[in-house]
Amino acid sequence: METPHNRRFDARNELFLDVRNFIERFCADAGVGHRAGERLTLIIEELFANTVRHGYPGADGSAATEWPVWLTLKASGDSIEAVYEDAAPAHDPFAKIAVPDYTGPAETWQVGGLGLVFVTRLGRDVRYERAGGHNRIRFTVAMRPSGT
Repeated sequence: METPHNRRFDARNELFLDVRNFIERFCADAGVGHRAGERLTLIIEELFANTVRHGYPGADGSAATEWPVWLTLKASGDSIEAVYEDAAPAHDPFAKIAVPDYTGPAETWQVGGLGLVFVTRLGRDVRYERAGGHNRIRFTVAMRPSGT
């Protein structure tokens, strides 16, 4: 079992490169394959974007740094264990998740929500909890696709 990698970030879109670099360093240190690293990055990018957009209104484009996001990553056996946290108001993004219906005319399609569907499909055991004044999302990512 690997030692967890922990880091605090400021929730601003222009700083996501710092998050990506942290994920890449973790993957290199833990021997995580390219595809698993891509899935992990995509999930965290969606969660981060939602924190900036919905959790901390006004964070995007601001020079202030009081919008924290914490990320903990750990390689364990054949999976990556991840914990994503923010201090935004309580919100379970998975409480009403549904795959948008794109069968009708384009003008009837729902806008938004597809990213969270990707999070639940790319991650395993995705769950939300509110603890210590934080929104906490825990999930795992397989190091190898099933069947290989």
